[in-house]
Amino acid sequence: MGPDERRRLFEQARERATRQGTWAEADRLWVRVIEAYREAVRGPGAALQDQQQLARALWRHSMLLSAMGRAADGTAPGGEAVVVFERVYDAVAAQGGNVAASPRDDALAELITALVDLAEVSFAAGQPATRRDLLERAVTMGLTSAGNPPSAGPRTREAMGTAYHNQATALLHRHLTRPSSGDGAQEAALAASRACELRQGLLDLARPLTFWEMANTYGVYAQCLILIGDLDRAAMVLGMGNRFVETLGPAAEEPAQKLRVAAEMLARAKGGSGGATGSRRWGRRRG
Repeated sequence: MGPDERRRLFEQARERATRQGTWAEADRLWVRVIEAYREAVRGPGAALQDQQQLARALWRHSMLLSAMGRAADGTAPGGEAVVVFERVYDAVAAQGGNVAASPRDDALAELITALVDLAEVSFAAGQPATRRDLLERAVTMGLTSAGNPPSAGPRTREAMGTAYHNQATALLHRHLTRPSSGDGAQEAALAASRACELRQGLLDLARPLTFWEMANTYGVYAQCLILIGDLDRAAMVLGMGNRFVETLGPAAEEPAQKLRVAAEMLARAKGGSGGATGSRRWGRRRG
């Protein structure tokens, strides 16, 4: 299969994956795409672009399988995607250049995103500990490769914001479901604070998603703050999150739900009944 045919097949699979009614067809197409790019990268001198496309196909297939309710099947292609993305990033980094500029910023962001998404696929497959390990690996990869997140490239900062947000969510989930597991709420609050810092710096009026993500992180951060007893700061964060939700309107239902949970927790805490108990199901990749 030639390069043009591989690209057309990739785009066809990606298009089919956007609609639930054609997910089964997309599943079959991704298998063909992956095999085509595996063939393309066999042997020495494989083109970097073909390796990138292989990694992207594996990553997208993993996410599709998880969306289809087959998360356990999605862990293998997701794990292979991470391996190939690592290989791509190493090759790009070896060429030199500024880590905060393309193409290194792009390659690092894709690697971090693949780790974050594999973490959520693993969680959906019933592996919460693996999820936490992969999220820690994603954060470490960003810090090791790009240094202080605010000085990293734009795509890496966005990926790190998601990594910290999901890490906070995972640690919060552990704290609520296994209260004896340690100081999870404090760790979750720290991760959420870092996600807030990054996402505040990414706010862009031309990209409503950045405001949605900010509101979503405020909802998680407020809950963490309540659980560690920082009620004044939680009330402030809750107020900021609600202002974003009011601006976004009906599109912000998911962040709004997190903020409502935080408001209920805050009311109980101020009423002397302590923080929330029991377990809740927290959102996936973006929340």
